[in-house]
Amino acid sequence: MPYKDKNGKFCGFLNAEEKEGSGKFLRRYFLLDEKKSRLYYYKDNPGNLHADYSKTCGEIEIHFISRVSDARKLRPKVDNCFSITYAGRTIYLEAEDGDDLEGWIKALNDASKITVPVKHEDLGNGKKDSRAGFTAEIAGGVVCKIPMKVSDEEPGSSDESPNESSGLSASAMQSYISGYCVKQGGMRKNWKRRYFVFSESGFQYYSSDRAKEPLRTLPKTDIIDVRRSSSGHSSRDNLFEVVTAKRTFYIQCDDPADTDKWVNMMKQNLPTTQISLTQSLRRPPTNSQEMAVTRVFPSKEWV
Repeated sequence: MPYKDKNGKFCGFLNAEEKEGSGKFLRRYFLLDEKKSRLYYYKDNPGNLHADYSKTCGEIEIHFISRVSDARKLRPKVDNCFSITYAGRTIYLEAEDGDDLEGWIKALNDASKITVPVKHEDLGNGKKDSRAGFTAEIAGGVVCKIPMKVSDEEPGSSDESPNESSGLSASAMQSYISGYCVKQGGMRKNWKRRYFVFSESGFQYYSSDRAKEPLRTLPKTDIIDVRRSSSGHSSRDNLFEVVTAKRTFYIQCDDPADTDKWVNMMKQNLPTTQISLTQSLRRPPTNSQEMAVTRVFPSKEWV
């Protein structure tokens, strides 16, 4: 299993397929630094190397990780294999044994979880918790601290329908399709891992599959179109778009098959009036129009 070094960071040796699809695994020393949100890997334990030779072979940003999973069925010839999917790429790693495999999967999944701020409640003595964040703005040369409004919703979600809890966890809800994807934020344009559910209630996403309250709900009647993305996100593969009148949501799946599955399932279960409206809006206008013309002449006159 991965162990913690003297600084409390998970670390250990793994065999890594550095070049995707090569089938060649090299022994590397991995170090999980949660404070810097990075997974580093070296040729050897940097503590055993001279400073000039302790440079990293590479690194992975934890916030870009969309899934860490057991890959023994995908790579049956590689013992104790698991995969890390990030930024549209998949890297395969080989652990020393089954315990080591499970330990790394748990450590990486825990590190890549998204934490959602909780509302600050009354402390019981009439005072409210003052630990809320603030933004700093300069007005007339003076720095002003403006308290931030903390809520369960993400920025820009106030114009959507209110979030309602069904009492069930996201993974237990009846749905057409559900699963983890990565979405782009509305204001900061950062990418976050969310659990998505498409059901009769609409298109919802949660902080995790165990969460009971959605961060946002899009009613099916608000969705204008669902399609594969053709926008210029060069570092993002397997994207699809959920288009509403107020915003276009960009969502990244793990592979092309998942992308097609989400797009097809959502299109099949949207109201037919919306689909026909979208198709009519997309249809290019004709250059010529057919018009029926009737010639009318005054009575007893011939022109």
